[in-house]
Amino acid sequence: MDTLFGAVLTQLPDLEKNLITSWLQVQGLVIKECTEKNWKDYPDSIPLFTKPSQNLAKELLDWSIEPILCGNFTNEEKQNYKNVGISLLWEKPYTEIHTLPHKTLPLSKLTWVIYTKDPIFDKHLSVFLKSMGQTVFAEGSLEFLSKRIQTGPCHFLILDWDVMNDPRNLVAELSKLKKLKQFLSIGIKDFMKENLYRDLKTGIGTISEVLVSKLDFWNVLIHSFPLKEDGENSNDWKETSHSVTKLSFTFQEKQIPISMQLTETTMIKKKLNHPQTENLLGLFGWFL
Repeated sequence: MDTLFGAVLTQLPDLEKNLITSWLQVQGLVIKECTEKNWKDYPDSIPLFTKPSQNLAKELLDWSIEPILCGNFTNEEKQNYKNVGISLLWEKPYTEIHTLPHKTLPLSKLTWVIYTKDPIFDKHLSVFLKSMGQTVFAEGSLEFLSKRIQTGPCHFLILDWDVMNDPRNLVAELSKLKKLKQFLSIGIKDFMKENLYRDLKTGIGTISEVLVSKLDFWNVLIHSFPLKEDGENSNDWKETSHSVTKLSFTFQEKQIPISMQLTETTMIKKKLNHPQTENLLGLFGWFL
């Protein structure tokens, strides 16, 4: 597992900020409160900024440091941060500090290949999938895309068909590869766009088993994790029970105890099957 983020951006009051700092320190992270001017002086720490800005966020990303937003931000601020490439947002109340994750899921054996020609979208996708323990490759050209699928593992392919002027050549190329390698594809397609029937006739549906609009994409992807086979038990809660002996009371007018006895009863507890996954997915809820 890798550390999920390399910097914390927050506007929370001191008490809540200190709680976040303490929680992350308990998890073994070295946190240092910094400013825009001195954060580079602490290369072995995760900087925490109490006066964040979009410019600071972009600078951190330029240094390949993944920030996380913690606390309450306006819708306009969140959109601006998202536009510069921030992917992680934790905005739960501080009483749920235990749900703030700091690690990705363990690395799985699944590899995703992405081609959308949208660097910010690719970046958000990469962060999301890596947090889920997936290996991700975002390609910027169709030539490299084909070579990636041909020479390396590829279990899932995400294609934005709307960025291609003529998808026929790619359909032909990927059709050949599908005969040699087994992979599934999610295609992004605007169903309200002109020439939809013409594009469908090129065979994009034979490459991408699933076609979704970009507007619906995140809703579909986020709700698809954890990945599991159709028909597998989808209950998110695990129920356990055990017997206990306890005192049972009778009260007069619901206030004064007038009798008691020993009774046997069954205690039932419910526990999330995938709490770490749920906590990680919560960081991307603002994409829905």
